[in-house]
Amino acid sequence: MKHPILASLCAALAMVVATPAAAWWNDGWTERRAVTLDSGTVAGVKEGLQRQPALIRLHNGVLDFSKVKADGSDLRFVAEDDKTPLNFHIEKFDPTAGLALVWVDVPTVAPASKQKIWLYYGNAGAKPGAASNATYDASRTLVLHLNEDAPVDATANRNQIVTAGYKPIADGLIAGAAKLDQSGSMQVAASQSMAAAAGAGTSFSVWVRPAAAQADQALIYTRKASAGGADVLQIGVRAGVPFLKLGATEAAATTPLAPDAWNHVGVSAGPEGAELFVNGVSVARIAGALPAIAGETIIGASGDIAALAGDYDEISQSNKAAPASAFALAATAQGRSSNFASVASEAEGAGSGGHNYFGILFGALTLDAWIVIAILGVMAAISWFVMITKGMLFGRTAKANSAFLAQYREELAKRNDAEMLVKTNIGQTAPDSSLAKLFETGQSELRNRVDETPRGHGRPAVAPESVAAIRSALDATQAREMQRLSKSMVLLTIAISGGPFLGLLGTVIGVMITFAGVAAAGDVNINAIAPGIAAALLATVAGLAVAIPALFGYNYLLGQQNNILTDNQVFSDELEKKYLETYRYQTHHAVAAE
Repeated sequence: MKHPILASLCAALAMVVATPAAAWWNDGWTERRAVTLDSGTVAGVKEGLQRQPALIRLHNGVLDFSKVKADGSDLRFVAEDDKTPLNFHIEKFDPTAGLALVWVDVPTVAPASKQKIWLYYGNAGAKPGAASNATYDASRTLVLHLNEDAPVDATANRNQIVTAGYKPIADGLIAGAAKLDQSGSMQVAASQSMAAAAGAGTSFSVWVRPAAAQADQALIYTRKASAGGADVLQIGVRAGVPFLKLGATEAAATTPLAPDAWNHVGVSAGPEGAELFVNGVSVARIAGALPAIAGETIIGASGDIAALAGDYDEISQSNKAAPASAFALAATAQGRSSNFASVASEAEGAGSGGHNYFGILFGALTLDAWIVIAILGVMAAISWFVMITKGMLFGRTAKANSAFLAQYREELAKRNDAEMLVKTNIGQTAPDSSLAKLFETGQSELRNRVDETPRGHGRPAVAPESVAAIRSALDATQAREMQRLSKSMVLLTIAISGGPFLGLLGTVIGVMITFAGVAAAGDVNINAIAPGIAAALLATVAGLAVAIPALFGYNYLLGQQNNILTDNQVFSDELEKKYLETYRYQTHHAVAAE
């Protein structure tokens, strides 16, 4: 080709057109979002992990809840290949608050790597696909989310829990939590799933928020050798410092747990010993093989030793010794400020393969912002209606005034003033002219007064007082014309002054809701905040979109109106002087002199 740049553009366009749309797992679902799992944000992940439950926090900033079924039953998670469905279950789904907490079974997590999974939604006919018993592998013997009045094992084992001093609370790390006093406990009955052979292994993790006042020694976790038997493994706290016991051997950390703050505590025990983890970091270790376990598990008070008083959340236990990386991942990925799982703020429609930024913004709008924008839409429609109708009215009036004034000057040139002012009907020929209405008003008043005082020689005269009365009638007509021309103009001033404030109100409320949702979800990355704030700013844009055209239109129309009112004033003055000049009132001495 003679034009290489044009040829390159054509080739690029052909490649774009020829590129097939991204694969779509199931055509029954209309939208999806990418979820990026970044283990590089977790410093302690040093080896590959298998079957890890990942917490996905969803809120208005990353999900349009209006496109999801009310119970979340159309949510699905698919692996990066966009072919393999992933097991998951929903811990909390609240579309009113715009919040959902979902646990997804991630097959593998490699160190310092990113992987993408897909969140699908938007299928009104979908059947529930979540299943907690399928989310965890067979080694996971116990999972308590602690959202219910009584704790429920989320695994397939459905182990039975007996509680004392347990109080569910709404303010948990993830959703709800359990509050234990120093005498409180949760005892998991002995079962086949809970048993572990000698030298096999076990692991346990829990989030705790210790209360300020504590006993000198308190327990978080106890494993029994047999039902009601000796303690095999314990996690406790002495003077705020966590310790680990394997049989009779004890090892303690050097730093106390943070009071009134969430701490992740875990233990891993196996053939070579037991290790205590706090917030994903190893703090104590004991050598020695784990003996056989066939008894119950106790969270909280055990025997004569009090419980660590405070709040407990997300209790998990396995029948294998978990690696240190698993505790580091749990301590980081489950926290409110975690960046491990980030949901794309932009949804993809089925077969779209493109970006729709306005779709993202409108999809992130909250109900209050929609209400504000709807009100602003009504205001915009009214203001445009007023501007159009008033513009047409002022245009017709100005055109009719010009035509009437030309006819008035022509009649003055053809007739004498007295005959033209009283006998002509030119005012009726221009119904849209404000000047014609003034002329008709003056003519009607003049006809009633023109013969009241003879001037002599048969010529009529009008007394100055009568001219003043006629001028009052002209002023009244001017006032009514001003009212007619100004009618509804106040709606434009309301749009100018009220539009930006309404938009600002919608923005402030939207930002507040966005930050509240982020705080509730515990996700503070930019992808969580940006869509909500950007969508909230749409309310301000809508307010300005109402006010700016109304401001320009109002100023233009005000100029047109002032021109018409000025013409009315000048014409009224001219008529008054014409009446005084044509129908001069003379005294008897003046008449006698003539």
